[in-house]
Amino acid sequence: MGWPSTGTLAACVRVRSLVAVVRSLLAFAAADRLTSSLDTIFEEEPEMRKTLRKVVLIQPPAFSNNLRTDMNPNAPLGIAYIAATLERDGYEVKMLDAFIEGWDTQTRVSSEKLLVGMPYREIEEFIAAEKPGVVGVTSMFTSQRKNAHQVASIAKRVDPEIQVILGGAHPTAAPESVLPDTNVDVIVLGEGDNVIVRLLQCLERRGPLTAIDGIGYRAADGRPIVQHKTTEIENLDELPFPARHLLPMEKYFAAGVRHGGYCTGAKATSMITSRGCQYRCNFCTAFKVFTRIPRMRSIENVIAEIRELVTKYGVDEIFFEDDQFIAKQRHTEELLDGMAEFKLIFDTPNGVSSWLLTEELITRMKKAGCYRINLAIESGSQDVLKNIINKPVNLAKVPELVQLIRKHGMEAGTFLVVGNIGQDRVETLGQVRESFRFARRIRTRPHVSYLTAYPGSEVLRIAEEKGYLVPDFDWDDLTIVKQQLQTPEWTPEELRQVVEEERIKTQLWYWLTTPKELWATALEYLTRDPLLGLQKLVRFVKAVVSLQTRGLLKPWGSF
Repeated sequence: MGWPSTGTLAACVRVRSLVAVVRSLLAFAAADRLTSSLDTIFEEEPEMRKTLRKVVLIQPPAFSNNLRTDMNPNAPLGIAYIAATLERDGYEVKMLDAFIEGWDTQTRVSSEKLLVGMPYREIEEFIAAEKPGVVGVTSMFTSQRKNAHQVASIAKRVDPEIQVILGGAHPTAAPESVLPDTNVDVIVLGEGDNVIVRLLQCLERRGPLTAIDGIGYRAADGRPIVQHKTTEIENLDELPFPARHLLPMEKYFAAGVRHGGYCTGAKATSMITSRGCQYRCNFCTAFKVFTRIPRMRSIENVIAEIRELVTKYGVDEIFFEDDQFIAKQRHTEELLDGMAEFKLIFDTPNGVSSWLLTEELITRMKKAGCYRINLAIESGSQDVLKNIINKPVNLAKVPELVQLIRKHGMEAGTFLVVGNIGQDRVETLGQVRESFRFARRIRTRPHVSYLTAYPGSEVLRIAEEKGYLVPDFDWDDLTIVKQQLQTPEWTPEELRQVVEEERIKTQLWYWLTTPKELWATALEYLTRDPLLGLQKLVRFVKAVVSLQTRGLLKPWGSF
């Protein structure tokens, strides 16, 4: 058979289709080599995925204790920032906060644990109805990680072609624990705002992931590959405001609970004005997400977001989730001055650094609407702070700060971490008691946390090296109310007993010396949730009686 005539070729050209011309050539080809060569050319063109322009971002249900007192149904800012970034680039985005959507639904998991949130069956129905090309799941807490993996499994069951991406503090700190799950295609480490669009573009092209900073995935042979984050977002003003319009804001308002306790305002929400913390507390892992480089949003940018919250959503209370809200004092002072016009109330549930707090800042915080300042002192022992935790708190200055806070009509709170361990020493039970005595001396009710050996923390490294982890150590127990450590100085039970004794004594002392606070607290509990308030009151009375019976309540003057 000969080559086609000129007339035949002209007819193909008139079709104006390269594919038609190629097919004509193939039909007249006398050698298999030509056919094979053309087939190879077509196969080398990567197949484009068609549906990655639609993304569903999910906050999973959450485990809680029996009283549901350890839950914070707040708008998930992390994936809200991701959603806004994707929308700006033209992606179609839906968000599902399965936690708040199922706020009134709970399932018994064990004698001590509930699962709160939308049933998994409904999550599956949501994904199936939306038909996304990508499902992103936030996984913030190690103790909640199984819920994120369950959502990943559901997404793949709906459609194995869905690209499942996990992000948040847990996969950032422990990528090697997430990547073995074949339901997860990619994990994002640290800040995802400057990664997500490039990642989706790469996945859509089926391109190599090797050039993308701050992700983890599996190689073709199943090996986990982690490309650690080497860049951060220098100018936070470049980020769009969180996509709160994709969230059920009224449901958060109605819940009336937020990070740090009950809401004081009718419509409270969270926001952040900065990212990063330069300090090196040995228990902290926040730097793995937001780095140790403090970066501040401009005053104008923050004020613009506050204005949106007030005008669009009617917000009257803000709780700032910054790790270091007052990292740069002059900047914070200017921000506080700008906030005054909105007549909001606010506080900082993550606490503020006492060594950065000044009377000028306290004065301006009050004028801007602050009603409570939590001092993140972590310990009432200067030795523990300096030689174990590595935190630059000067306890000698704290009583004066507490007085100044109260002088300006604000509540003063403190944070304590108990059971601290360091490379060369361990907090003693006497030092634990010293922390509570310090809280009683300055008349605060401290928020008390057991030291938690989070993945990626210096504490976990030390505990593994020294053999301080309890025999049944389990990531499911990585919460601030569970003891995960044992040391030559104390057993978990000995630590628990001292903490419970001192906690009750401190609370009793606080209420006896500030009777107005006693009645205010009791009224708040009984008004917001009568059953829970009554349960707490009964537990407290029983604890006091138990201490008295055992002779552990000392005379008034020795408290």
